[in-house]
Amino acid sequence: MIRDEINRVLWSKGPIEDYTLVVWDRFKGLIEIPFTSISRVDKNYIYLNDDTVIPIHRVREIRKKGRPTWKRGERSS
Repeated sequence: MIRDEINRVLWSKGPIEDYTLVVWDRFKGLIEIPFTSISRVDKNYIYLNDDTVIPIHRVREIRKKGRPTWKRGERSS
């Protein structure tokens, strides 16, 4: 599940500055959100530090230093 992958990055001991979340925005298309902007995640939403709430189904991929580590529709290993 995407929530598990996001939490894995947020709670890992590695630098979260290396990670971005790629999200589908209805108006802007694909946008990248730095993991440092994420305050918390629940079953349905991602909450950002600026009070933005993103439905979790809009997440398309997780990138580390610009390279995908998780993509929607692909199973993680």
